[in-house]
Amino acid sequence: MIPSQQSDPLNTMATRRGVALDKGCATRWLRRVLGAIVALVLCVIMGLTFCDVFMRYWFSAPIRGASEMVRFAMAILIFSAFPLVTLDQQHITVNLLQGKLGRVGSWVQQLFVLLVSALALAIMTWQLASDGADLAHNRLTTTVLEWPLAPLSYYMSALSGVTLIVLVALTLVHLTALLRREAA
Repeated sequence: MIPSQQSDPLNTMATRRGVALDKGCATRWLRRVLGAIVALVLCVIMGLTFCDVFMRYWFSAPIRGASEMVRFAMAILIFSAFPLVTLDQQHITVNLLQGKLGRVGSWVQQLFVLLVSALALAIMTWQLASDGADLAHNRLTTTVLEWPLAPLSYYMSALSGVTLIVLVALTLVHLTALLRREAA
């Protein structure tokens, strides 16, 4: 099927992988808000990089702290896109066992991947929050602009938590898919 003819890439991917989330209010809101943040931050990174290079080569006056601003923006960009990538199940995967486990084996494999991913995300969310608390307690800042680092760590922790919620929802949908198959 040609990508432009697909009515809903989420359901197409989810059907292929066995997990689907409804396009309810929460997922629409999540897509719109985080999609807007990702687009805005990407534009800021591009504009800042362009202006910095322009100022550096034409006027020998680079923008002070541009690299720190880009690093902050990249962290915001990556962690804002994280729930969206998880929602669409667009992570890079290696399917060494695809087609070799059968229907039940594939279902168990998908469940295992979802559970391990959720555990890893829970640990990452907790660690980022803990690091944020340490950064806030020690009042650590960036070198040039002296921006506090704690809010960025808290933001990354919060978006990891949102991603964890998405993963838990995907896991629940995966589990209920088994019940629906047994009922049919």
